[in-house]
Amino acid sequence: MRIFSAILALRRRLLSWIATGAAKENAIIGPRTRFGAGAEIFNIHGDRSRVKIGSDCNVDGHLQIFAHEGNIQIGDFCYVGAGSTIWSSDAVGIKIGKGVLVSSGVAIHDTNSHPMDPEKRFAQTVAIFRTGHPRTDPGIRSAPVTIGNDVWIGTGAMIMKGVTIGDRAVISARAIVRADVPADGFVPPA
Repeated sequence: MRIFSAILALRRRLLSWIATGAAKENAIIGPRTRFGAGAEIFNIHGDRSRVKIGSDCNVDGHLQIFAHEGNIQIGDFCYVGAGSTIWSSDAVGIKIGKGVLVSSGVAIHDTNSHPMDPEKRFAQTVAIFRTGHPRTDPGIRSAPVTIGNDVWIGTGAMIMKGVTIGDRAVISARAIVRADVPADGFVPPA
């Protein structure tokens, strides 16, 4: 191996070790689960039990729990690609089965993230800037997301709030999933 390639490999290992250590402070993590250099868990709520990730997973994306509510559960042998976001503000939250492959740049959100009313949205934004995310629900719409086992979600897909995706379904790259998908279903690109 050449010197610069060796240095990059060491850098990647070090950053992965740091990201995995930080994740264990913010979530319940199964054995042999690893976080990539750019991965993070942003658990604003602070309760580790609100983020549970099974064993033998590789996470390269961003997981976020809102300050007022949220819940993320990921099964064993799952992959979350780089640049993917999984955001939850729903009490039931996001449940991802085992063996799920989430490609890069995927968005799985059970929430609108901000109130639909412009005055409430502005008030929430000001509160975030001044004191951080509000601990009480500022009027955000949310609905649980359930993803079955052995699902493949293609690059850049968006999974919207309130959706259930059945086992073994395939979601194409750039697809926008707004309605339930049956087991073995296929969603074409948007």
